[in-house]
Parts: sequence; structure tokens; C-alpha cells
Amino acid sequence: LFRSRPCSPLTALRKSSIAMTGSRPAASKMASKSKGAANTDRKRPRQCRGETENAAAVQAPAVKQTKRRRSGTDVHNSVLKVFVSHVKPNYSQPWCSDAQTSSTSSAWPIRLEDGSLRVITNAHSVEHAALVQVKRHRHEQKWVAKVVCVGPDCDLAMLEVNSDEFWNGLEPLNVRSGLPELQDTVSVVGYPTGGESLSVTQGVVSRIDLVEYAQSGVTLLGVQIDAAINSGNSGGPVVDKQGNCVGVAFQNLDGSDEDGAENIGYIIPTEVLQHFLQDYQRNGFFTGFGSAGIYTQALESPVLRQALGMSKGQSGVRVKAVEPASPAHAVLRPDDVILTVDGAKVGNDGEVAMEWGRIPFNYLMNKKFPGQTCDMQILRSEGDGKSKKLLLKVELIRNKNLVDADAGGPHSKPGSMAPRYIVAGGLVFVPLSTPFLEAAFGENFVDERPAEMPAELLNLLDNGVRESPNHELLVLTQVLASELTVGYSDLEYEVLESFNGTKVKNLKHLAELLDGIQDMYLKFTFVSKEVVILESAKAKEALPSILAQNMIPAARSVEL
Repeated sequence: LFRSRPCSPLTALRKSSIAMTGSRPAASKMASKSKGAANTDRKRPRQCRGETENAAAVQAPAVKQTKRRRSGTDVHNSVLKVFVSHVKPNYSQPWCSDAQTSSTSSAWPIRLEDGSLRVITNAHSVEHAALVQVKRHRHEQKWVAKVVCVGPDCDLAMLEVNSDEFWNGLEPLNVRSGLPELQDTVSVVGYPTGGESLSVTQGVVSRIDLVEYAQSGVTLLGVQIDAAINSGNSGGPVVDKQGNCVGVAFQNLDGSDEDGAENIGYIIPTEVLQHFLQDYQRNGFFTGFGSAGIYTQALESPVLRQALGMSKGQSGVRVKAVEPASPAHAVLRPDDVILTVDGAKVGNDGEVAMEWGRIPFNYLMNKKFPGQTCDMQILRSEGDGKSKKLLLKVELIRNKNLVDADAGGPHSKPGSMAPRYIVAGGLVFVPLSTPFLEAAFGENFVDERPAEMPAELLNLLDNGVRESPNHELLVLTQVLASELTVGYSDLEYEVLESFNGTKVKNLKHLAELLDGIQDMYLKFTFVSKEVVILESAKAKEALPSILAQNMIPAARSVEL
């Protein structure tokens, strides 16, 4: 289970920084930080959008394939340039938005199993898009495109272009099934910074491993190559010698503070792409990648293995904890030892053997969809030095953290970025999410840790655990000045615990509690033990004038 934390689009973070390669010209960065056993690190997201030009501030393949070898010219003619106008909400004041920005990136056409034609690019390239246009190689016309599916976890997006003229003569790329081999020669094709025409860089596959995806902080399978991937390459195809697509360019390793690392780029392998496509064709939208919601510990200590009742021939990992929101909470217990996952033996280092090398066992669950199950063989202690083997079916959930990048909340589709808020008697509440933290404290808040940022928020970001599938935290961002709120104006960035004695589950739940209020007072209790009490009748009476004075169009966001 991976924990998330935000990153900023236009600033550098930590060492081992990985830069989003999205829209030109600037590149945003993210860092990976290990914590505990490698296979159970809850990674921090580096949520970012494509870089701005005028910023104002494996399952069955889901693609039809052919065997024809394509020439370099054929491939070049299938690579598209994407133009996006972005309007990003201000998550700290969700009733307004930031100034409009624009960006460019790359894309390419694909034919789905049902024969329909679509365009593939990166999710961060079209994030907060107000308008998306695509242009073909050696064409001057731009066509309007519609975003039909976004997979933020895997940084992929699907576009639709409703124009026969656009598709006339445009050949979809063939998608190669399976993974490339080490030392395979690949070419990155796209429209990076440095010019306006098509660019091609070449390199070899140098590593296949789990990679932290900068867009979401989720760790999924990735392929490392030594070809240059620069700003504007995002969403472009990476092809082999036969012209088949083997992946999608999306981020690179920034070597400025990483011991001189150079030309280390990452591509989304077609295995992940096919998962995204199959998800869309099955559900009509993105649902995510499977996760058991467990925390585990490597068992490389022989003393620890012996204490857990393991024999010399056994290997596995110890369950430290299970997230209460996960179905696994009902079947797994702390100190259980996971021996196998779907028949694959788990090593004491938490890795399983694949044809192309060893990889953390989470990979086996990532290949499945939320709601599917995996078989786990575990060793459970019975006391008195005895233990027994059990074969369990564990239902999987989407990789999701208490504080994550889904601003839309638990009642929206995965990846929703819709801003939400409630103004109650002059108190402004918003969900605690990484977009909010970036808006309130800057996109590099993790490193800079501004003085006004409470340590409690960082602690929840790192260690918060969902208590139920619909659990989200709410933050009091500000108290709007009025006679009603005298004495509370200094309160800000407080995490709400309960309302009138009832523990608040999420923003929708708070709205329901406010609608059903019959008490004389509104009592808001915060995690810090601060309390705000307002008279119910006066709060209702004063609200319209408070909203008008602060030019807030409504007391609640649209979906509430």
C-alpha cells in the first residue's frame, strides 16, 4: 500500500528527483523516499500538470494488433502534438480558480478492440483542461479533442476526436504486447522543448522495475531507458525497431542533484497501458490498480523468522498492519506471514521472481482490478510455538490514501479533481488533499515546510489511515470575519473531528449534519481540541451577508 504526498509542477524536490516530462517548457520534479520494506513503502505523490508556456503565477491486451513492420516515416506521421489550455481551481478558496495557462505535449492514435479510434497521451498533460487541441505531423490545422478517460494513477489519458478529416490517412500505432528486453533499442518520438518540429531520440532499455509515478505517487511497473526524455515528450510513443509502441514517455530522473545522473528516462510499459484500456472498455471509466491495503515487513532476520514459527525452507513477509478500509482487514492479522501470492513464492525481501527478474510482490496485485481477488497462502501463529498454513482469498481495492490527489472525494469517480467546500456560519471547510496543501502552502511544501503549516497536517499526510472507504478529513481553512465569528478569527488549518458530538466522516456527511440541525448551537470540535460554538439561528441568518461580503457565489460547492 502506497502513501502519497504532493509535489510541485515547477519546483525541485529532494534528491533522486524525477521530472514530469509533460508540456513545455519547464519540468516539474518529484522524489521517491523509501520507508520500511521496499515492497510496502507508501509512496508520496508528486502531483503535477504539464509544464506551462505562459504560466501566470497483464491481462489480455485491449488493443487490436497487426504484424506489419512500419517504417520510421510511418511512425512519425502517427505522432501528434497536443495543445492544452488549463484552468486550475484554487483548492484553498475553491469558489475561484487560478489564471489560465497553456502547454504542449505529445500523443498518438490507437485502435481499440471494438475498432474505435482514440488518442493516447499523459494524464498530467490534460489536467484541468479547458480546451484540448491536437495537430498532426506536417499539418497546420488543429482539431478539438475531448478527454474521455483519465487514469491519474498510471498517468494516462484517452482523447476522442470527432472528425473524419482528422482520421483520414492517420494510421494507428501497433501496440507490442509484453515487456521489452534489457538492451532492446527504442526511440522516443514527440515534440519536446528546443524546437517546433518532431524530435526523435534513441536509446536502450536499461531497467524494468516498480517506479513511483510522479502524477499520483502510486508505484507501478515502469521501464527505464537511457534515451533523452524532455519537456513536451510527455504522452509520446516509444517504439522499437519494428515501429511497434513499447511504452509511453512520461517522466525522467533529474540529475542536477543526483550524483550527475544523466539520460535516465521512464516510460509507461504497454502492460500498464493495456490495463488502462481494458479498465475503460469494461467500466467506461478508470477504476485503478489492485492493492491489498496492507503494511508488511521484510523477514531477512533469521531470529525473526524463527520467532514467527517459520521453517528453514519457508520465506515471506510479515503483516505489520491492515488498513481498516480494506476488505483484507477481515481476513489478515498482524504477525501473519505471507508465503505466496497467486502461487508465486514471496522472498524474505518481499520480492517474487518473474521471467525478467525479481520485483516486489505488490506487482502481482497491481495487475488486477479493484474488486477482484488474489490468493494468499499465509502462516499464522497459534501460540506455544505452533503455526498453521492458511489459503485466503483477499479482495483488492484501489491504491488510495487518506490524504491523496483525488480532490473530488470518495463519492466521485477515481481521479476527480472537482473542488469542494462548505461555508457554515463563516467557517470555511475543504477536504484535506494534496491539491489543497499545494494551494495553501506552495507546491514545494514538503521540503520548505512553511512556518504557517501545522505539523499535524504533515503527520496525517505521512501516517493517516482511512477508517472506512468513504473516510476523508476536513480542514478549516479560514474564518470569514463578521460579528458572528468574533473571537475565532485566528483559527485556520484546523482538522475537524466532530460536529455536535458526531464524528464527521467526509464533506458530504458534514453537509447532511448541518441540514438536519435542530440544536440551539453549532459546535465544531477539532483534532487540536479547539472548539467553535455558534448560535444556529444567527449563523443561518448571517450567512447570506457573509457570502456577499466575501464575493462567494454559494455556501456550498455544486455537488453538495
